[in-house]
Amino acid sequence: MSDPRRPEDPSLAPAPSEPAGARDEPTRQRTANGADPDELAFGPSGYLPERASKRARKIVLRSPLGAQWIVASLVAGLVVLIAGVLLLSRGDAPPPDPWVPVGPVGAVGDASHHGDLDALLVAAGGRVRAFADATGVSYCPQSRRLEADDGRVWSLTGRGFDDAASLDEYPTRIHEDTVYVDPTERRPGPSPTSDAAEPAC
Repeated sequence: MSDPRRPEDPSLAPAPSEPAGARDEPTRQRTANGADPDELAFGPSGYLPERASKRARKIVLRSPLGAQWIVASLVAGLVVLIAGVLLLSRGDAPPPDPWVPVGPVGAVGDASHHGDLDALLVAAGGRVRAFADATGVSYCPQSRRLEADDGRVWSLTGRGFDDAASLDEYPTRIHEDTVYVDPTERRPGPSPTSDAAEPAC
């Protein structure tokens, strides 16, 4: 006699049971950030989950610095200190050659000639200028301009009026209330202007 609990027809037999969690397989194949494993680009070291990578970065940042970093910072600080001392010490010294002292600032007044350099010193605009080849050029208090005997006129910056050639200028420095001039370098003056200017002196 056949067992009533077992069906005679094999087609009526129950399907083999699936292993536990098999239906969740597609879900388990997804990574923590929702990416498909088939789409992940694995590097030489393999895939590191996002949470683990953040923790690894924190560990690296919190790791103590080696002794070489301490030595490097001390050396850099020493270099900055030495550079500052040298800069301050040089700032107290007068300009070296070829700079030539031409007198105190107070002796310049509005303008004064320096015969040895054939220069006209003019104090204007918060600085002292030294104009080269200034023979026959003088300061006119009435017009507050520079004028020549032949009627040419310049501004206090050396700009020529009536298209007259502007005056070349020597570099100047002031150290401890003394004016220094570099007669080895001549700088061209500003571009002349066509504006008319009559001499007033």
